[in-house]
Amino acid sequence: MSGRSWRLLDILEDTRRFFASKGLENARLQAELLLAAVLGVKRLDLYLQFERPLHRSEVDRYREYVRQRLRRVPVQYITGVAAFRHLELAVTPAVLIPRPETEVLVDVALELLPAGGRVLDLCCGSGAVALALAQEASAAEVVATDVSAAALEVAKANGQRCGLDGRVEWHCGDLFAPLCGTAPFDLVAANPPYVRRSDLAQLAPEVRDHEPHLSLDGGEDGLAYHRRIAQEAADFIRPGGHLLLEVGDGQSAAVEDLLARSERLTEVQIRPDLNQIPRVVVARTATQTG
Repeated sequence: MSGRSWRLLDILEDTRRFFASKGLENARLQAELLLAAVLGVKRLDLYLQFERPLHRSEVDRYREYVRQRLRRVPVQYITGVAAFRHLELAVTPAVLIPRPETEVLVDVALELLPAGGRVLDLCCGSGAVALALAQEASAAEVVATDVSAAALEVAKANGQRCGLDGRVEWHCGDLFAPLCGTAPFDLVAANPPYVRRSDLAQLAPEVRDHEPHLSLDGGEDGLAYHRRIAQEAADFIRPGGHLLLEVGDGQSAAVEDLLARSERLTEVQIRPDLNQIPRVVVARTATQTG
């Protein structure tokens, strides 16, 4: 990208070839996302203005975005936004970038949450799950917690950004700790850290070097948080309510066994994602007897 004048289509194609030569997947898509962010338009709008000449300031800003991407900064951190269901969320390195797989957690929650029910999102990060539930289950009472104060600031800002300010009650603290003495929930959903500590170094550089390890490190076997949630959840869920835990690839059987061994949880089942990979483990709290 020298001092020459650039048409929109030309700079996209040049960047596509450049990214592909550096081994970046989906090179054209990434080039389009970055340029759309520079121009302040939707990606598909680029197709309506391929002949548009770019101003020097736009080229300079785009060049800086390309440099960041070559340093393996995720596109979402460069542009500052990530899509999740019907939401466009702000994301910073203080929060994990929402994944499409986590949308299944919301699907299952919407299926099981009673109308006007009370729901808790643990390890809320950017607020993706809590805000999706607040938007799509408009009568629900939504509460969310995260141990990171910086993450909660992003989540709260996303509530305002998405027009859902006041729909989620945010708490800073470790899992259930800030909720002692509160009313029980009909459903608790969590996407806790689940990467085995020994695997962190082998993650893609976009994840390993830029996303918060606090949101990734699941302890020695990747299930440290799942184990803690399984032990504590029944104290915060009404009898007959549900616990939903997102899991990583290959972890569903271990988490299913973990929940099945609890005397206070029952009806354990596994729900797959759109690729038919086991993604959410569901359990129901035992109903009171006598």
